Amino acid sequence: MKKTGRCKKSLYPECVTKEKKLAAEIANGRLAMMAIIGMFFQNGLTGQAWGDWSLYTDSPLRALTPAQEIIAGTGGPLPDNFWDPAGITNGKTEKEIAMLRAMELKHGRVAMLAVLHWFHVAAGYHLLGDYAIGERMSNDPLVSLTQLPMGGMWQVIFTIMCLEWLTTYICKPPEDRPWDVLGWKGIIDEDYPSEIWNGWKRVQCQELNNSRLAMVAITGLVAQDVVTGDYVAGVGKLCGGAAVCNQPIDYSPWQNLPPIDDFVANAPSWANGPALYGVN
Repeated sequence: MKKTGRCKKSLYPECVTKEKKLAAEIANGRLAMMAIIGMFFQNGLTGQAWGDWSLYTDSPLRALTPAQEIIAGTGGPLPDNFWDPAGITNGKTEKEIAMLRAMELKHGRVAMLAVLHWFHVAAGYHLLGDYAIGERMSNDPLVSLTQLPMGGMWQVIFTIMCLEWLTTYICKPPEDRPWDVLGWKGIIDEDYPSEIWNGWKRVQCQELNNSRLAMVAITGLVAQDVVTGDYVAGVGKLCGGAAVCNQPIDYSPWQNLPPIDDFVANAPSWANGPALYGVN
């Protein structure tokens, strides 16, 4: 039966989807017309097409809770950001948010050390491991991990336990900054007006960003090694082990050039210095 006139939902189920799409298109079109008119008016009256987002402090989309203020300015890619796309800090107390930041930084610091260790092992620098097992270990970090004796493994675990014990019970960090295990809070003057001499907030932001990058990096390195067997072996070689840097340099074109004395003797007078003509 051929369709004629208006689409009937009872006869053609696909009509329901088409009508929903049509209704959505009409609604979005009306919203876009209102939005562009509002943007024209705002730009014409205030000179700002988007407005100043920093002025909307009372907006629920902009305002931070008192608990979130303790990490404001050090939570995103830029110093003035508060980056929490997953909403983890929503409804959390100050202590809980501080502990979440401390855990994030602890994992990030471990990840940065792990990436550094991965690269220097992949480059072939593992003298302590070679000495411990009495032979040269593999440059593949995952393979070298299986070559580590059980005694060495327990030494690593015991060292981590000692560090955790020291920072948890003996040398406790400040309660409002549980990530400050070195006690920088009592040394750095955060209210110092100079941004040149006091870059404490900027340094904290750099550490956080590097930590997040390192966590992603070590995950990618392990996954790449497991799936493909590539452990970035060229990290200790020139140009990352690329073939273009391993090719010998051909000096034959330079060997066919005439001696430099011929250039000097046949050079025009304007190209020679005054000393060649006895002029001081």
